[in-house]
Amino acid sequence: MFWRKPPPVIRQFILRTAVVNHLGKCLRKHYNEYCQLSIHLAKRSDVKTEEALSDLLKVQQLKTAFAHRLLDREYNELFTYMMDKRELWDSPEYFKAKEALGAACRNLRACKTTEPMKSDQS
Repeated sequence: MFWRKPPPVIRQFILRTAVVNHLGKCLRKHYNEYCQLSIHLAKRSDVKTEEALSDLLKVQQLKTAFAHRLLDREYNELFTYMMDKRELWDSPEYFKAKEALGAACRNLRACKTTEPMKSDQS
């Protein structure tokens, strides 16, 4: 039996779902590192160590904010794509994409830093 390529629409579902899942994992990783640095910073009393951790915390906060922004954008693109493809609402790929959207939504809510990254576009 030969393996057939899925139609382009199904491939888009699979690809976009994989991107959203990957970005969700990246956001969660960056946010966990940000939280760990925050805890270490609160425990330190040495001025040099505190300054170094503070700089690391700012960098990690930017990484987290950037990952948050990317996941938010991909979330919106996948959602829009899913709404345009109503004929596939009963396919297994649709349900996988729907689960990915749910996980992304939870990650977007849970993994916000205190100061969001400023947008360059005005």
